[in-house]
Amino acid sequence: MPSQMTKATLAAAGLSSASNILAQFLEAYRDSRPFVFDIPNFLRFVTVTFITAPPNYMWQQLLERSFPAYERSAPTGDIEKQGATGEDERSIGGAEQKPRLNLRNTFAKWFIDCITLGAIFNTVAFFVLMGILKRQGPDQIGYNIRTETIPVIVAGYKIWPFASIISFSCVPVERRIVFLNFVGLLWGIYMSLVASRV
Repeated sequence: MPSQMTKATLAAAGLSSASNILAQFLEAYRDSRPFVFDIPNFLRFVTVTFITAPPNYMWQQLLERSFPAYERSAPTGDIEKQGATGEDERSIGGAEQKPRLNLRNTFAKWFIDCITLGAIFNTVAFFVLMGILKRQGPDQIGYNIRTETIPVIVAGYKIWPFASIISFSCVPVERRIVFLNFVGLLWGIYMSLVASRV
């Protein structure tokens, strides 16, 4: 049975495939030329996804362990948290209360993943891997990183902060990569267009 990380990686690759095909259609339409499927372009883009999805999955797991989205409840064996009947006081009228969203942790994850480390590492990794797959030299890869990283990150700020808040607050950690890839279908089109020009 495939692991959650394998499922997330396959889902991410499927969505990246769709993004790249749509981007190729858009490029052909924009340039007023017949659509011709660019297989090397497609394979490079999907390969980058296969390489980056597992580390991203583990990164999301690390963020969730470090900054849990919901308040950790006391163990049910904790005597102080139990009433005279021995039942957990979180249960009211037979229904267990929902855990509370930890806003501080959610903001911390959002800032680390979307505004700082996650955005920078993912963008740089994209240009490095794409450059290697295109057989570009270190100078060209370095140039792409210097000239394209900031514009890509700024463009990402238009979509990812909102998507990340929803992801961290509402989506289970094991489904987070898949959710972000659904949101990133349009982003993948944009990145496919970036990949074709670098």
